Amino acid sequence: MLGDVVELSVVVRNLDEAVERFTRLFGLRVHRRGESERFGFRNAILPTGSGHIELMEPTDPTKAVGRFLERHGEGVYLVGFECADVPGAVARLRSDGVRVDSPREDIAWIHPRQTHGLFVELRHRERYE
Repeated sequence: MLGDVVELSVVVRNLDEAVERFTRLFGLRVHRRGESERFGFRNAILPTGSGHIELMEPTDPTKAVGRFLERHGEGVYLVGFECADVPGAVARLRSDGVRVDSPREDIAWIHPRQTHGLFVELRHRERYE
């Protein structure tokens, strides 16, 4: 079910400072920036070769990313694994009673309470062009 790690999401207090640090220290480049009002964060995607690092700054302290920052401080928020059959994996996990949110055919999230505090994402590998 789980393939390579293709995403590492890190919650940060200041997105611009984090982008500057990651690009300077590791020679990464920003593929794209975005904002999600639904999930309450601004982000930057920095490809690493086989996947990417996503830096996330909360914009709404009442949503999950904002609550994470308040409770845990800056740090790893989510690990994304390549999954060839997301719908099949979702069906299998749900049949085992696992809480899974799957808004699309190519992505699903397993709640951290199900995985000892690790927010797990199942996804298809992204292409960076």
